[in-house]
Formats: sequence, structure tokens, C-alpha cells
Amino acid sequence: MILSIQYAPEFTSNAIVITGLAEQLAARGHEVTVLAGTPHYQLPSVPAGYRGRPFRREVRNGVKVIRCWAFPRSDGKIAKLLNYASFTLTSLMAGLVTKHQEAILIVSPPFWLGFNALFLRALRRCAVIYNAQDLFPDAYLASREVQAGWLTRAMSGLMTRMYKGCDRITVITKSFAEAIGSRGIDRGKVVTIPNFVDITTVTPLPRDNPFRRQHGLANRYVVMYAGNIGYTHGTELLVDAAARLTSIPDLLFLVIGGGSKQADLVSLARDRQLTNMQFLPTQPPDILPTMLATADVFVLTSKPGVGMTSFPGRIYNFLLAARPVVASVDKNSDLAQMLQDGAAGIVTAPGNLEEFCQALTTLYHDPALRERQGRDGAEFMARHYSPQAVVEQYETLLKGLAAR
Repeated sequence: MILSIQYAPEFTSNAIVITGLAEQLAARGHEVTVLAGTPHYQLPSVPAGYRGRPFRREVRNGVKVIRCWAFPRSDGKIAKLLNYASFTLTSLMAGLVTKHQEAILIVSPPFWLGFNALFLRALRRCAVIYNAQDLFPDAYLASREVQAGWLTRAMSGLMTRMYKGCDRITVITKSFAEAIGSRGIDRGKVVTIPNFVDITTVTPLPRDNPFRRQHGLANRYVVMYAGNIGYTHGTELLVDAAARLTSIPDLLFLVIGGGSKQADLVSLARDRQLTNMQFLPTQPPDILPTMLATADVFVLTSKPGVGMTSFPGRIYNFLLAARPVVASVDKNSDLAQMLQDGAAGIVTAPGNLEEFCQALTTLYHDPALRERQGRDGAEFMARHYSPQAVVEQYETLLKGLAAR
């Protein structure tokens, strides 16, 4: 059984990864049940058939999915808390009446879902694996959106107790493993398994495509930010960079996506009357390849310190699209290391406007460098991230724990 608040038809990074993992395991003959929340995140609205129902059962590509009602908004601190808390309650109710399982995989956030699984294990003697897509409260503290205090200390204590209670903890980067080990957790329990990528979903396509023409971008040099706009991402840097680079007439910052800070970012750009910045809502997944192909360069931003506790899954598709990436992230982070290993972009210090703008102008004036970094990034992804290799690691882990 997998507990994941996000799942298809949502298409956030977590939803894509967990949907793919569940379907790959089902295709290998495993009986997989997913407890997921009400689909809404970055969708125009809650899809028909999911409204007003506490639970809904369905089968998607061989996976049994039980939709557990969750407050269908997460675009703010209060809304997100209600979304997380309601799903925690309804998924526990569903978990108590589902068929006995040999292993439970919990996907964070919210981090406290792990206690649901530990409660079910006490009743059914099944293995529990905690999948840490982010580290809490580390990521929030690093973003400075949350101040250290009794609440974060309590949260940290709960995290440590949960880590100790789980049979295994899977992390997506080595730095996550080191951070968890520093809490006194047995390092033998922590397994590094990267998120896999379907390298056939996004492939390099021409810049001149229907998406570019539809949005009037034919003659623009597009700097694209695509994905969640949240508290830890430091996207205010995009507004500052757009203001600094107004002297390049064809350069356009295109920001695509939603999230807790999206409205604030739009307001900042409007207040500064920036004509070289355009916003679009999250786009349907079927146009993802042409949307990404519209970019001349991708950008990723984060607040200082966040890079050691969070990893943006969107980077995979950026590299598959064969476009270079300018990342304003901690230079000792796993993302920075990935871009350097793949020779796929330029890393700048988080929040450093001068470095960020210099990297963008360097790529703007050097099309050969853009082409080379884009090609190298796509080849790097094809060599190191395949669904088969990643799912085999999860399958081996699950079989070993179930046998015990």
C-alpha cells in the first residue's frame, strides 16, 4: 500500500513519480493499492466525479486507487494545513478497512503520514518504508518562512521518532541520507534511491511549435520557470532579474505554474510594471513536451540553505528537453552537483542577482554553449535515470522487508 496525497490525474513531480512507481510495480505482478487525496493540485478544478465524495475507488493501469477526501485547496499556509490534516484522517480510515498489506510506503509531505503507517503496522505486522521527498522541518527552517522555536523543535522530535520507527527510509539524494543519519538514525536503514524518469515522455523538440505561437512568443528569447511557486523557492529573484535585464528587448521571463507564493509573485511584477515577464497557469500534461521546448533556457531558484534539504524533481524534464539550466541554488547541493556532472547548465549562489543575470546573459549571447549544455544534459539523463533501474531497487527493498 502506498500513502501519497498526490497522484494522477495530478501531475506534480511527486504525483508523476509515485504514479509511475505504482504502475511499474503492478506491471511486475505486485498487488498495489494507493491511498491518495482529492485531485486538485495545479488543476483548474476538482475533476468531475471526485466532488463531495469522502471515498472513491478506481483502478488505474492495474493499480487500485482509493481517493480519500482532502480539503481541495493548498494555495496558502492555512489551506495547505487543512489539506494535509483532512487527508491524514481520511486515509487512516481507509487504511483500517483495506485488505491486509505486507508493506506500506509513505510519501512525504505531509511528514506525519508516517504515524498512520506505524499505527497500521502495530495492528497488522507489516513493513513500513518512509519515502522522504523533502526533509522537515529542515526545508522550512532553511527557507526562513518558519522561525525556529518550540513548534519546529516538536516537529523535529516527531520526525526523529518516526524515522526510528520505520523499517527503512528511502531518500532521493545522498545529502538527505547524511542529514537523517546525523539525527542518530541507524544509517543501515537509510537507502538512497533516485526518482526515476520516463525518458520517453519528454524529448527534444523544435523551439518553433504550437505552444510558442499560441502565446505570442515567436520572436522572444524565453527564460522559463515551470513548476511550483512555493515558500522555499526564492522566486522573487525572477522579478529582480527581469527588472535588471529590460535592456535586452527580446528576452522574456515566462513563469508557468501555481503554488503558495504565485499570487505574491504576480503582484510584485505588476507593482514594478514589468513588460518582460509573463505568467501562465499550470498547463495540461499532454502539452508538456511542446511547452518545455518553447524555452531557450530554464531557471531554478531556491532560498539559501534549502538546497541541502529539498530537491526539485522538475529538473529531470528540463534536462530531457535538451535546454540548459541556470540554477540559483546552494553550490554544495545535490542539484548543483547534478548540473555540474552533466555539464548541463550554470550554478549561481542562491539569491545572488549579479551572478544570476550574468549567467543568463552569457547563455543569451552564446547559442553554441546553449546547444552543447542542452545536449549534454539530455544524454546525462538517458545514461543515469531509467524507470527499470529505479523500480528494481524498490522491488528488491520491498521483497526483502516482506520476507522478514
